[in-house]
Amino acid sequence: MYLFDQSKEKENLNKYFLEHDRLLTSFGSTVNQTFEAYVFANCIKWYKENGWSIQIINPKKGKYKNKFQLKFNTRGAPAHYSYAICKKNEKIVQIHHGLRVDTRYYNIENEYHANICLDVAIIKETYVDDLETDMAIPNEMLICFGEAKHMSAFAELIASFIGMVHELLPERLENNENTDESDIYPFLYVSGKLNPTAKGLRETIEKRNMCIRIYSFDDPMI
Repeated sequence: MYLFDQSKEKENLNKYFLEHDRLLTSFGSTVNQTFEAYVFANCIKWYKENGWSIQIINPKKGKYKNKFQLKFNTRGAPAHYSYAICKKNEKIVQIHHGLRVDTRYYNIENEYHANICLDVAIIKETYVDDLETDMAIPNEMLICFGEAKHMSAFAELIASFIGMVHELLPERLENNENTDESDIYPFLYVSGKLNPTAKGLRETIEKRNMCIRIYSFDDPMI
């Protein structure tokens, strides 16, 4: 069952980004796209609520110059889309939408590129304006990531997400009871609910103390 209210969240997103000269179409014309925008905004809110200052950076060139625009396609150079800079004490991170990132096991000597276009990518401070559409951020720059799916969750979806974590941030699957709970974890966010088998997988994830999170309509991020 899909419980995400697109109309309501478009209104909420507009209010949230009001000061950044955005357009309603920046949040996507389909429910899937609006849900991705909702998850992107919630990730920014998570940092804000944990004491980080937030700055939105809009494109400096292209048809979206000086306007808030998210990236609802695997194609497109990062310089043409908006992202957030989060600062706290001496730490600086960037939050991007639709950013391509190398897998942990990719090697430049490989015949083919091994990278994944992530719905939400939290990376170390870096310069992305020179990246072309097929170029990826090195894996060592990746801090965390999130996937947004407009659907209810089943066990196979969660298992697929665990596979993504293994390819990108395998250390997050380790049993690490000493991890700071204030850290943001790799997350899968579904707009609907978890079916019984999905709840079962989430339960085993929690028992193994994996540093990942599953969010849903019933268990939101914020």
